Amino acid sequence: MTVDLTTRRPRTRDTAVALSGVAKTFGTGPGAVTALNGIDLQVGAGEFVCVLGASGCGKSTLLNLLAGLDAPTAGEVTVGSARPSFMFQEAALMPWLTALRNVELPLKLAGHGRSARQERAEELLSLVRLEGMGGKRPHELSGGMRQRVSLARALAAATGLGEDQGTGGLLLMDEPFAALDAITRDVLQGELLRVWRATGTTIVFVTHDVREAVRLAERVVLLSSRPGTVVREWTMPADGHDAEAQAELHDDITGRLRQVITSHAA
Repeated sequence: MTVDLTTRRPRTRDTAVALSGVAKTFGTGPGAVTALNGIDLQVGAGEFVCVLGASGCGKSTLLNLLAGLDAPTAGEVTVGSARPSFMFQEAALMPWLTALRNVELPLKLAGHGRSARQERAEELLSLVRLEGMGGKRPHELSGGMRQRVSLARALAAATGLGEDQGTGGLLLMDEPFAALDAITRDVLQGELLRVWRATGTTIVFVTHDVREAVRLAERVVLLSSRPGTVVREWTMPADGHDAEAQAELHDDITGRLRQVITSHAA
């Protein structure tokens, strides 16, 4: 499958994710910690949004709320997808299962038959360029290959057997490439863009890396330091190969991120 990586797709009108006045506080009394406060954010179906911020600003907490792993203290979280899925820094694969069986796992838990789920798992492994590797166990794969398997598994959870592909999948990614070396990270970023365009999955991607955010996202959302709130958003240029525009955006976003960090330190 060949996918054009030079053109970013227009955002759709349908809303996949909406947060309105969302706050999250952990604990009570003097020891309470407010991680998020007054978050207003919408993500369109099929959109790729990067949430950027310094460490401890509540980025992972935001993903947990979207995944339904935690509930907001205030405000409302609406997720249109019935199948949100998570991808973490670590591949978190089942070591006793092959790559194919790892990808099949969410389909098995969803009650799909063996033949259908195996066919879908093989399709997704092919999509992440792991054809013929389905019989390998995680310890037989490199770190980058394990993350590819993890991506295929997350897509299986988000898109099911693919019958509704591009209409309801939501992929939540918590710095999935942070633990990889620079070359592998660069390759997988390109692969993620290719897979996103091939599947139409909605992606909310958390990172603290401005370069990564500018390269990947259609829209970059900057959170303030704790308590996290949206301080600014940027829409990326339609031409993904406009190096000058990307450089200007990188500098602008970096400057605002430094302001956020400096104001917090002060």
